[in-house]
Amino acid sequence: MSQILIFSDLHANERALQDIAPAVKRADLSIFCGDVVGYGVDIESSIDFITNNVDRAVAGNHDKLAVNNIDLSDQRSAVQKSITYTRRVLTHKQIQFLSALPDELWFQDIYVTHSIGDTYLRSREDLKMLFMRMKRDTKYAFFGHTHEQLLCEHDDQIIINPGSITIGRRGKTRGYVLIQNDDIQFVGLSPII
Repeated sequence: MSQILIFSDLHANERALQDIAPAVKRADLSIFCGDVVGYGVDIESSIDFITNNVDRAVAGNHDKLAVNNIDLSDQRSAVQKSITYTRRVLTHKQIQFLSALPDELWFQDIYVTHSIGDTYLRSREDLKMLFMRMKRDTKYAFFGHTHEQLLCEHDDQIIINPGSITIGRRGKTRGYVLIQNDDIQFVGLSPII
């Protein structure tokens, strides 16, 4: 019985890291859907955790902003501040790690991405973009970015957003997903105060 754990949007938050660490250690396969950094200041511990404990990971939009010299003027104020701070404190090794994270990956019957571009995939119409990217033999697609848990099925293919382990949006709780023998469980976490 293998257990797959899927989580997303850590955002350099030590409390979120502490909440997810025991579940990651119990899982047979752990998948991270992006945004190691951004908003939080616990950059070193977050990157170390993803590097040393997570089996598969992709880059999120905050990870890309942190390592590329992208103009931040069109970003929200909170994003501008957090990315400016992150750029200032990242070490060369951390920049290399974040730069090496792929935008998307396929393995076994799984596809993983943070989003398509910077699009917030929420509606069934939005999700068609993900279904179109999935290969015929892909059973699961996992993504993050919206901070909202979601499950959508179509023709024996399943798209899952595990939500965020830092903060949910639009009234959603923070959490992650466990899959064991094709049984999908959304796990909620108490709010970070």
